[in-house]
Amino acid sequence: PEGHVIQDTTAIFEYLEARFPNPPALPPGPRQRLAAYLIDLFASEGQKVAWHYRWNFNAANLNFVVREFGRSFKPRGSDELLDHYGAVVATRMEGHRLRLGVTADLFPAMEAIYFDILDALEAHFTTTPYLFGGLPSVGDFGLMGPLFAHLGRDPWPLHLMQQRAPRVFRWVEHMNTPEIVSPEFWDEPEAYLPDDEVPETVVRLLDGFCRDNTPVYLATAERWRAWVEAHPDAPAGSPISDADEDQPNLGPITTPLRGRTITSGSPAHALWVIQRILDWLASLPPAERAACEALAADCGASELLALELARPLTRVGNRLAVGERR
Repeated sequence: PEGHVIQDTTAIFEYLEARFPNPPALPPGPRQRLAAYLIDLFASEGQKVAWHYRWNFNAANLNFVVREFGRSFKPRGSDELLDHYGAVVATRMEGHRLRLGVTADLFPAMEAIYFDILDALEAHFTTTPYLFGGLPSVGDFGLMGPLFAHLGRDPWPLHLMQQRAPRVFRWVEHMNTPEIVSPEFWDEPEAYLPDDEVPETVVRLLDGFCRDNTPVYLATAERWRAWVEAHPDAPAGSPISDADEDQPNLGPITTPLRGRTITSGSPAHALWVIQRILDWLASLPPAERAACEALAADCGASELLALELARPLTRVGNRLAVGERR
């Protein structure tokens, strides 16, 4: 209403959560909150699977994807107009897709990752409506990025989801309704699980996320270290890329993935998101931090959460920038 424009889902979420705190989307317990933050990170920053299933199955997906892009420009446009504007967007996305480095030899790994995610969530949503009980959290919202926008709408991955994990598909449907309580969980309290419980199925999901994505973030941090060493006098607030882009690439990285290697771009924006998690962890009282460290050990996140960035990152004018030295 005030005319503010906010870009980036992390910034949008923090603004709205402070303004509309009830019902809360941040679990009060430190273990649940850490798990929610990590799932949001991995789902929104690390899901090559979503792009793979959108762009590497053109026979099934492309007509739908192009016309949906076109419809966002011309909601009542003809098929010809939708194809024209949709192709403009699809062509721009091509550069981002190539950065992902998903070559044909990695297709089996992408399928295995997708199926592992579906299987863990299918087991979870058999008994629980959301990740941490009867309220959707920032982790649920992060998952909706790839699981709805790509995997739950594009024809081929949607088909796989419906066949393999119908409860996950049901969760995607219900996350798009205004109601919190779904009919099949009518007796579930609108509250997070007591005693800061993180279900085993969520630990299983996080373990897969950490195994597949931690090497990418560690290699990106090394790229950031090299950038800082090459720009020792960069003033705070200066963009880290000369290009007009909000999520710059620091250069190619090669990392292991399911018994193979993948060469992709280094997602500097993800380091900014990780930094926010690390800052939150550092602010916790010792007992709460110890509880988080125990959870991290259980789900394979210890190495990631021990990361130290060469210099803080910030955002200025919706662009990633160098932060103040600490």
